[in-house]
Amino acid sequence: MPGRTNSIGRHLPTSGGLAGTVEAARELGCETVQIFVSNPQAWADPRGRQDADTFVAGSRELGISPVVAHAKYLINLASTSEEQRDLSVLALAHELAAAGALGVDLVVVHAGSHGGDGEEKGMERLVEGLGRARERAAGLDGAPGAVAEPVIENSVGAGTQLCSTFEDLGEVARRGGVRVCVDTAHAFVAGYDLSAEGGGRRVAAELVDVVGDAVALVHLNDAKNELGSNRDGHRKVGEGRIAIDAWPGFFDGLPGIPVVMETPYGTPEADSEEVLLVKKLAGGLRKAPIGR
Repeated sequence: MPGRTNSIGRHLPTSGGLAGTVEAARELGCETVQIFVSNPQAWADPRGRQDADTFVAGSRELGISPVVAHAKYLINLASTSEEQRDLSVLALAHELAAAGALGVDLVVVHAGSHGGDGEEKGMERLVEGLGRARERAAGLDGAPGAVAEPVIENSVGAGTQLCSTFEDLGEVARRGGVRVCVDTAHAFVAGYDLSAEGGGRRVAAELVDVVGDAVALVHLNDAKNELGSNRDGHRKVGEGRIAIDAWPGFFDGLPGIPVVMETPYGTPEADSEEVLLVKKLAGGLRKAPIGR
C-alpha cells in the first residue's frame, strides 16, 4: 500500500454543544466527522444554533473534510404512504438546509422501504422524493447559498428495505443523480463477505465496478451479526464478525474515499485508539496525496 489517502473520523455527539464536538474531533485525531443536525427520532425541524459559527470555524481550522451529517431515521422517501413521503421530503429539505448552514458537505439518507409493492415502485418514489427534497431545500426561507449534498446509504436488506445491493445503489445514483454511502456492517450482513480470504479487496473492487465514482463516503463499522443475516448492529473495528485483515485491501481498493465510523462510543482513550487503528489499517498515521 503506497500510503493512506482516506480521511478517517467518526460520528460525534453534539449534545454538549458544537464547540465540544470540535474539541472531541481534535482530541480523537479526526480528519472527518459526522453529526446529527436535529433529533434523528423526531419530526421536529432543525433549530438554528447559536454556536454554528464556532463549529464552522473550528472544522475549518482542523481541516475537517468532509463534514458529514446523518439525516433523521424517520425519513422514508420510498413509502407507500403519501403523507409519510411528504413528511420525509419536508424533513430532508430542512436537514439539507440546516446542514448547509453548519458547513456540512454530505447528508447521509437511508434509502427507505418500498412497503411491499415492489422494488421498482419503491425506487421510483425514492428518486422522485430526492429531487423534491433538494428543490425544496434550495427554496427554503433562510437557506444558505449552498445546501448540503444528500447521499444514499445501503441497507441491511431486512423486509422491504431498498438498496441492500451495490447494483441498487448504482441504480439510484444514476437515476437520482446522487452519490452514495456504503456501510460495511450493512454490506456484510447483506451478503458481501469481507471476511473471506481477499474479501476486503474483492468487495471494494465490486463496489467500484458497479457504482463507480458515485461512492462519496464509507461508514466503517464492524458487524455485530452474521454474514447474510440481514440484521443490523455495529461493533468497534476488530471486535465484530469482520476479520480485521480485510481492511487494508478494502482501503487499497477505495483510495481517497473518506471514512466515518459509527461504532459504539467508548472512553475518549478507547475512541482515540480506534481512530489510530483505522488510520494504520488504511496505510499509516499520516495522510498522503492520492497517487503518491
